[in-house]
Amino acid sequence: MHADLSSPGVIATPGLAGPWAWAAAARSRTPWLWWSGWAVLAMTLPLLLLMAMDGRSFNGVSVWLKPWKFHLSVGVHLLTLALVAAALSETPGRRRALGRLSAVAVVTGVFELAYITWRASRGEASHFNVADPMAGLLYGLMGVGAVLLTGCAGVLAWWVARDRGFASGPVLQRGLALGLLAGWLLGTLTGAVVSAQSGHWVGGTPSDAGGLPLLGWSRDGGDLRVAHFFGLHAMHVLPLVAWALARWLSPRRALAAVSLFTVIYTGWTLFTLLTAWRGQPLV
Repeated sequence: MHADLSSPGVIATPGLAGPWAWAAAARSRTPWLWWSGWAVLAMTLPLLLLMAMDGRSFNGVSVWLKPWKFHLSVGVHLLTLALVAAALSETPGRRRALGRLSAVAVVTGVFELAYITWRASRGEASHFNVADPMAGLLYGLMGVGAVLLTGCAGVLAWWVARDRGFASGPVLQRGLALGLLAGWLLGTLTGAVVSAQSGHWVGGTPSDAGGLPLLGWSRDGGDLRVAHFFGLHAMHVLPLVAWALARWLSPRRALAAVSLFTVIYTGWTLFTLLTAWRGQPLV
């Protein structure tokens, strides 16, 4: 994964020396991802107002809590993709490829949010809702969209791993590649397990009212959302760990530590999945 600036057709990413430079590069290279991510995050504010003004509840919590959490999650995901894309070196055809990836991520993300918000406005379930053929079709389409949305992280993982002009160092390169790969695989695996059930609770009270604050995870039974949360956020945790290790250790030791941490993190995510499957709460 070391940079090879002598390779033909590869131009190293210009100095992403600080967060402002990185943000500027993300805004320039993938504007649809960048601005869509911020627009989705901005929607969390009116959703907070709706939570305060609308007294209706679903599964023991505000009908608007789920759309709020998903807007936060999808917004962060889109911005993550944009920031990773900004770290890639320029190669022939890269801009067009990033444009296609941006279109897939934005369209699938917006569709999922629109469906979840629409169902919430009616006080109805979006996930696991197969009450009629149309609901079953829309739920299936949302699942396909979620797979494509997380799959964008897998595509970026491949590009990062093979980027011979990566300018931010081999340790961060490995952290990004492994984080995106783990986020894609673990997120898809745990999401498939959740969607194959009739609900995310395994034993315990089928309500979010007594769950952990904000997250809603069950405290008296298993909750499959726990593993899905850790699986998806591997794409954030692993690069942050790699960034820190690159400053504490030599490159050789940091590279080994990033790989080891990836194995540990994967094991932890699978452990939380097994714990929930047994009907045991994480907390």
